[in-house]
Amino acid sequence: MAEQRSAINMISGGVDSVTAAYYVRKEFKPEHQLLIFCNYKQRTYEYEEFCIKQISKHLDAPLKIIDLKWLGDISTSVLTHPEREIAETKEADLWNPEKARERILKWWDPCRNAVLLFVGLSHAESLYISKHERYDVHIGIRRETPVAMKDNTPEFLEEMNRAAEQSTHHGGYRLLAPLIAYDKDRVVELGERLGVPWEYTYSCYSGYGFKTVKGRKLPVHCGWCSNCKRRKLAFRDAGVRDPSIYAK
Repeated sequence: MAEQRSAINMISGGVDSVTAAYYVRKEFKPEHQLLIFCNYKQRTYEYEEFCIKQISKHLDAPLKIIDLKWLGDISTSVLTHPEREIAETKEADLWNPEKARERILKWWDPCRNAVLLFVGLSHAESLYISKHERYDVHIGIRRETPVAMKDNTPEFLEEMNRAAEQSTHHGGYRLLAPLIAYDKDRVVELGERLGVPWEYTYSCYSGYGFKTVKGRKLPVHCGWCSNCKRRKLAFRDAGVRDPSIYAK
C-alpha cells in the first residue's frame, strides 16, 4: 500500500506560491496541508502576511509563521532595505537578458530558497519522527525569463533533494516545485481555474499601503516595480481580469 503523504507549502503570498498551494490541494490531495510563511524582514511583510492569512482561511489550512529576521539582517537586497528607493522598471527591460542579470543582485537574499526549503524539510522530518506522518515540501518557484536565478531552476531542486536525503535520518522526503516548468501567464491561467482569490495575492516589491474597496481591506501594489509589471503582463497575456489595486 502506498504511503499517504501530506503537504507543506512554503508560501510567500505571491501569485506563484499561492497557486502552487491550490494546485497541491487539488492534484496531490494531501491528507494534511500546512502553510509555512517566513519573515526575513522583507519590506512588504505586512502585505504578504495579510494576504497569506486570507489564503489560509480560504484553503482551511493551518498557517505557521517562522522568524528568519537574521536573513534580512545579512541581506543586501533592496527587498530588505526599505530606505532604498525602487526605481521604475521599463516594460522593454523585462525581456532584456543583460538588464535582467543586472537586476538579480538587487533582489537576491543569501541562499533564500535553500533556507526556505530546509525550513520546510525540518518541519517535515519533525512531523515524521513525532507522528510518523510523511510530508512533502512544496515551493512555488517557476521558470523565469529571460534569465533565471540559480535557485529557481530544476537543477537547484535536484541538488536540494540530494541534500535532503543526506541530511535527514530516515530520508525519503520530497522537495517539489509543481510549477517549475510554467511561465507566469500559465500560472495565472491555472490559478484562475483553481479559484485563487487574486485580490489576496501580493507581488509588489515596494509596498503601497492598504485601501478599502466595497467594505474590504485590500493591499495596494505600486505598479512600477519589475514584479508589478510582470504581474500585470501575466494577467493580460492569460486573458484573466486582475482585481488588484495599483497605485500607478
